[in-house]
Amino acid sequence: MLYLKTKTLLVLLAIGISLVIIILVSSYLSPRALGRSRVNALDNDARARLNAAVRDMRKRGIRPRINSAFRSRAEQRSLFRCARSRRCRARRGIYSARRPGTSMHEAGLAVDIGGVAAGHRRRLTPRGRLMVRIMRRHGFQWRYGLKDPAHFELSPRLAGYRTEKAAIKAGQRRWMARSRARRRAVRRA
Repeated sequence: MLYLKTKTLLVLLAIGISLVIIILVSSYLSPRALGRSRVNALDNDARARLNAAVRDMRKRGIRPRINSAFRSRAEQRSLFRCARSRRCRARRGIYSARRPGTSMHEAGLAVDIGGVAAGHRRRLTPRGRLMVRIMRRHGFQWRYGLKDPAHFELSPRLAGYRTEKAAIKAGQRRWMARSRARRRAVRRA
């Protein structure tokens, strides 16, 4: 009897460990899996507008690749440090990054979409021109143009915030609340 309980417990433990490994490996290998969770962390208004824009792009035969959406303050800090190093910037394909506490990604109001520009001199592609037009139609600004062609952001005022700082504070608060809820759910399970 004891042998059977021990064997069952070990099998369940092995299955659990295998599932954790599969989840971790798939999140590292698949940027879409990571991107989807970050898209879900966007501000509700930004997420609804982005989903509508993506539907419009798909109707026109464009399959947008979302490279980045919401970022925590720690992730923004890491990206900012990397953007200051030429080697790191080239390896990760980063154009630039704002200081932690000033990026609309931290507010959940910005998204980076790949394929807007191409080449060493960052020329706007025909597909990119159409993507910019669609994103603008859905309320997103192409704030930095060809300096950071992948970056689109929603105005904090349009999303209902008074200032950028207030939007960032609300976005980080929302992220922390979600993180705490996920940790509680894991502890209960």
